[in-house]
Amino acid sequence: MITFSDNDSTDAIYEKIRRKRLSLNDYLYYIRRFVEIGDVLEIEKDVAVEFAWKLYDDPILGYLRKLMNDPVVQSAVLSSKLVGQIFYETVGRFVAECIHTEDFISQRFFTERQETGKILEWSLQKKVDHWQTLLSVIDEKHRDDGFDFDFMKRKFSHDGWKNPDNWEMLQQEWLDAIDERVRKEVTKKIETKMQGVGASFNRLSSRLGEKIRSQGMTETEALQAWNMMDGQWIESEFEKKLHIVQIKNKYPQIGEVAHRMGRLPDEDGKSSMTVQTGFTHQLDHATGSDIEGVTIGHELNALMPSELAQYTDSDLESLFLRKWVTSRLQVFHYKSEISKPSRRLRSVKASRRGPMIVCVDSSASMYGVPQKIEASLLSQLEQTAEQLKRDCFLIDFSVGIRPIELRSRRKKKALERMGIRFEDNDNFEKGYFPFLNGGTDAQKMLKMAFALLDNGEDRYMNADVLWITDFLIPRTTEDLMRRFKEYQKTGTRFYGFKIGEGRSNWEQYFDKIYEIRYRPPRMY
Repeated sequence: MITFSDNDSTDAIYEKIRRKRLSLNDYLYYIRRFVEIGDVLEIEKDVAVEFAWKLYDDPILGYLRKLMNDPVVQSAVLSSKLVGQIFYETVGRFVAECIHTEDFISQRFFTERQETGKILEWSLQKKVDHWQTLLSVIDEKHRDDGFDFDFMKRKFSHDGWKNPDNWEMLQQEWLDAIDERVRKEVTKKIETKMQGVGASFNRLSSRLGEKIRSQGMTETEALQAWNMMDGQWIESEFEKKLHIVQIKNKYPQIGEVAHRMGRLPDEDGKSSMTVQTGFTHQLDHATGSDIEGVTIGHELNALMPSELAQYTDSDLESLFLRKWVTSRLQVFHYKSEISKPSRRLRSVKASRRGPMIVCVDSSASMYGVPQKIEASLLSQLEQTAEQLKRDCFLIDFSVGIRPIELRSRRKKKALERMGIRFEDNDNFEKGYFPFLNGGTDAQKMLKMAFALLDNGEDRYMNADVLWITDFLIPRTTEDLMRRFKEYQKTGTRFYGFKIGEGRSNWEQYFDKIYEIRYRPPRMY
């Protein structure tokens, strides 16, 4: 499978396209580049002449290139995030259907492809008896697919059938002919689908545009509502999602806390942070009781006595040095031998585009209106993380926890709206949370949040932490509560978003708790 990365140069992408037809992920990457930066690969114009014969005439790529070169499409997509998202999902669904069609057609030729490999294993007697019949059968099937019967007959005549190279050439020519037949049938099927792609894109763009104008919503609100749907336009469903998104208009605290979350060191920033990120240190070793066992490494301060003896022996000194260079020395393993985030208390300017850790309460007490408020705030954070490419880790907690990276979840949901299904391990369906009966246990959630702050591969070190809950949560162990305060002292900020009535005994552990009081709907 061809794979692209964000660091791929245009030349690297061209080379991958020359070598092999694209996979679904490659097409989606190609579409995403167009939506984000307007990049369109002009293969025919840019591929070097010496590689032209290797280029696979891809009908899907050809249609995408034609579509993306349309100035009307370019203007619409590049001037609107909402239209760009609709284009990405509409065209992505078309590509997924085409790939499925191609796989189905290719499957019909599976047995014939297997036969191409078997001819290399024929005995000499079978080759002399059947080569002419084989060429005739292939010619009958693939005369219009580029198979050159006369050329191959000349190669096999006059004892040419004895040459193994000729049989390998025949195998390749046969496979190429099968590929050409598949390409023709796929092209024919795709051409019947092409008419509906542009019409579907224009229809969705037009309907959403009319909704924006008639209801006075912002494009950002429309995009958030669209991302909460399943990719099918149902007006009533869109209005339900829009109602959830627009809850933030009733509760301005939602926008305020979304804006406040996440800081990064930035000389031009207006905010500030008291922790310098990007450095680690090791704690000094403690007493002998701190020893947990023996491991291998190159730490001279933790050498086993036997290794130290080798170092002092002139005959074994070279062996010792070789083990030190290759980190194969036997050393003590200490509890305190753990890399910790460097938390130097010096103030630096910062901007609000850093990492976030969001802990969402999904216990039974949050069902109903709190659920909708949570969904509105989460959609705001999700949109912010996507637009600014900020890391955001979501911890859904109740009696247990469900961790997920928010940007990964957003991409997965977009693929599902295209009809590309994945096993739903995350249980976040259509922007809602799977509410559980029972109480709320903060212990597992805190342990995961602290682990991210400590060891999150620097991505979540010093992230701002947000709790979205009613705060009807029992206090946890003294050790975890003590660590809570330690993180505060070293610059980590904890924000709360309290939904509902009632007092809380968590205030002292948070920099600020935003509070929303709502009126529960009356039941008749």
